[in-house]
Amino acid sequence: MDNSSIADSIDNGVGQFAAEASIEVDDLVPLFDPAAYPEEQRGLITECNRRIDEANSKYRIAKFREDMFAKGLKAGMYFCTFDRDENMLSFEFNDETRQMLGYDGLEDLPDEFDSWVKTLVPEERDGIVKLFWDSVRIHRELPDITHATYRMQKKDGGIIWVTGAGRFIRRQDDGSLEIYMGCYRDITAQQEREEHLKIIEAIGRVFNFSIFIDVSDMSYRMISTNEYVEKVERDPDALRFLKNNVDATVAESFHKSLYDWLDKDKILAALEEHGSSSQEFYSESAKRWFNGIFLVGDRNEDGSIAHIVYGCVDTTDTKLQSLAQQKKISEFETEIYIDSLSRIRNRKFLDDKLVYEPCKAVVMADIDLFKEINDTAGHQGGDEVIQRVAGLLEKSVRKEDVVIRYGGDEFMMVFFDITGEELESKLSYLQSEVHSITLEDCPAIRITMSFGGAFGTELVGNLIGTADKALYESKKKRDTYTIF
Repeated sequence: MDNSSIADSIDNGVGQFAAEASIEVDDLVPLFDPAAYPEEQRGLITECNRRIDEANSKYRIAKFREDMFAKGLKAGMYFCTFDRDENMLSFEFNDETRQMLGYDGLEDLPDEFDSWVKTLVPEERDGIVKLFWDSVRIHRELPDITHATYRMQKKDGGIIWVTGAGRFIRRQDDGSLEIYMGCYRDITAQQEREEHLKIIEAIGRVFNFSIFIDVSDMSYRMISTNEYVEKVERDPDALRFLKNNVDATVAESFHKSLYDWLDKDKILAALEEHGSSSQEFYSESAKRWFNGIFLVGDRNEDGSIAHIVYGCVDTTDTKLQSLAQQKKISEFETEIYIDSLSRIRNRKFLDDKLVYEPCKAVVMADIDLFKEINDTAGHQGGDEVIQRVAGLLEKSVRKEDVVIRYGGDEFMMVFFDITGEELESKLSYLQSEVHSITLEDCPAIRITMSFGGAFGTELVGNLIGTADKALYESKKKRDTYTIF
């Protein structure tokens, strides 16, 4: 990734970022220039520089801590130090960070970079960690101070929003990253209020129809509406009003599932567990597909849900696009999973889609003395026999069952619902029907097949070996079938 792409990801990635100018610390002890000393003294000079560098780092950390606290950011902090190749040397939390996140001391949350990673919300973790290392990589192109707002996970699993400043402290002589300091405070209550207002403002634009519901008495106010909702009888209870909408506008086949869904206790339980609850339906009035969604509006001080939001989103275009994509996938699978000669499923389909599926029986079969057929009728005649056999096998099984060209003149059949008696009858029928296949140019050639069946409820892959053994027994006689 080039630096411009990384910078773009910082602007558009996880969290909200801004920047400001930082203080300058210029009263540091200067380093010696080894080149100004005799060669035999340069080792000593280098060691002096290392110690001066270390002392400067400690001094600079102290100064920048002082500056951060002076700006009122007196909550959580962490400090990272880097060597001149910008590899991380150390990572340290302050006590306020551990208290904010519910950890008890150094042993509970060690001073390690992985400890910070652990405090990030799992689904956002990779994005924020990537952003951290991307910003370290291009720190010379960034301002000294950046501001971030993101979520952290407490020891007890609770989630908080934090905001704060991250500061790059660069070495004065070569500009390499020496220290990175992060400082943040808990703004969960403020963030939830702001997010709530944003949700309410956006609901009218996102949803085709939406209401804001008071959980205590199920009263509601309309946020957005449409011509079909306006024709429905109003009811002071939100769920009864929504059921009236179901009766008046929704296709009857969806009524039962929607009535079951529109239950206050079920909705609240789903919101506590998943954060949302949704149900798809088709509107006969609008001739469109919709997705009804319940979301948390806001919570009481004790954490219980105070308000919920209901909205419905028109999903018709998405559904049509999905169907088009499915059609493309189906066409793609036709290309890669269909044998070009026999026009039935190929070995790749077995390996990719079928081998771990449970079934009732697997049958392996091959054409007897196929080399002699090729020698007599030529490869074109051999190809015709394979096509004719594939057609016979394919039309002799149910749509749910699968016929595969396993390789060369060998075929495989997978039956998902068949009894032992039915399997024996099927193989007897196929053995007989194969005799009717003739070649117009070589009518004297007699086509026969041998079949080996493995019967029993198992994964397809686990029955193939047994079916192979049964086929081996049949091949000793030819033109017969064996079932294990």
